[in-house]
Amino acid sequence: MKFVFWATLKGSKVSISSLCFASLLFSFVFLATFDAFGDMFFEMIETMPQGFRALVKASGEYASEEMGYLAVGFREPIYLIIILSFVITSSSSAIAKEIERGTIFLLLSRPVSRGEFFLAKLATTLIGTVLLLCFAMLGTWLGSIVFGVNDINYDLVFKIQINVLFMALAVAGIAYLMSSVLSEGGKTLALSSGVTVLMFFIEFLSDSLPSIDWIGFISVFHYYEPSIIVNSESLSWVNLSILIIVAFVGLILATIMFKRRDIP
Repeated sequence: MKFVFWATLKGSKVSISSLCFASLLFSFVFLATFDAFGDMFFEMIETMPQGFRALVKASGEYASEEMGYLAVGFREPIYLIIILSFVITSSSSAIAKEIERGTIFLLLSRPVSRGEFFLAKLATTLIGTVLLLCFAMLGTWLGSIVFGVNDINYDLVFKIQINVLFMALAVAGIAYLMSSVLSEGGKTLALSSGVTVLMFFIEFLSDSLPSIDWIGFISVFHYYEPSIIVNSESLSWVNLSILIIVAFVGLILATIMFKRRDIP
């Protein structure tokens, strides 16, 4: 199991390193814009088109301009792309790409079970995701110092990243399930990315069009709400529970499918 884990982690070091830098840079640069937009932040929220407010889930009722600004920033599609690009890529390639390249036979020829192989791959995805979120928090801290943005509640920033983590795990559960069924890395990546984009679009439509707001419940993005975390100063355990269930069901099914499938 250790061999599979270290081999996978070594193979992911370039993507993890580059995305950690991107995560840090995004949160750092985002705070650089606070001086330009922070003073009129609430006015901007009120005058935003409904579509854009739905895109970033801006509420316009923040007690703190700084935290409201960060809540919008951490819901930006750019930030979500940085985090989820690693999650989807590592999850999609975990099994399907190894089968496609034939390297899975070498890995499984060692004294390691399929369950241990799966856990080693999942551990790499989890560690990489946590590192990305830690670098996002580091970028926020550095940006607050460099640009003099003082009124930042790091407890809430941490809670937002916890919400991101569980959303990412839910996406990983879906992607791992596809990877355990398919045998082509490219096809698995395309399908996983397509499903994730579709869920984001569904959530966008449900927020933009009140008449169909019920469809948002089928999207994992519906349960990632940094604005509510900032306003309530707490995590929604309902949202976290649903994300945990999605991740758990996806990963359990993926494990079962992988253990039972015949590898061509």
